[in-house]
Amino acid sequence: MREHLERLRIDGRLRRIRAEAQGRGRPGWRWEAPPAYAVNPYAGLALALADSLAQVAADPVAQARAAGVRWGAEVASERTDAAADAHELVLEVMREQGFAPDATADGILLHSCPLLAAAARRSDVVCAVHEGLVEGIARSRVEGTDAELQPFQAAGACVLHLRAVS
Repeated sequence: MREHLERLRIDGRLRRIRAEAQGRGRPGWRWEAPPAYAVNPYAGLALALADSLAQVAADPVAQARAAGVRWGAEVASERTDAAADAHELVLEVMREQGFAPDATADGILLHSCPLLAAAARRSDVVCAVHEGLVEGIARSRVEGTDAELQPFQAAGACVLHLRAVS
């Protein structure tokens, strides 16, 4: 068990803290998960940017979504070897980005979020960027595709829907 804990500490997933002395002898160790921003320092950056956008933009959600669409189009333009199918390309990119996607009959479940700490505090802006990212990727393959991201909807997962807009 100790080896597993030490491996998690080396990977940055746990911290080891000296416990308070409880009588004689050397105090033991306590194990705790580091704060989310320590596991992914980019979550802190994303939160700072989301907060700033919310302060300066008249419609921060629309601005965040538009930025995501541009980002998605750029990501897709770099994928000359990627699958031609919009749905498969979205799954591929979301997998690479760390979202752990799972295609279901009801949409795409995103089981993980690389910016969860930021999304938990500013889901309006952070999730709008991700929604735009998906839309930009999908529109690179099928013009007029729309993306809808429903944060924290399905048993610890976000639900993503892609649909063709007529």
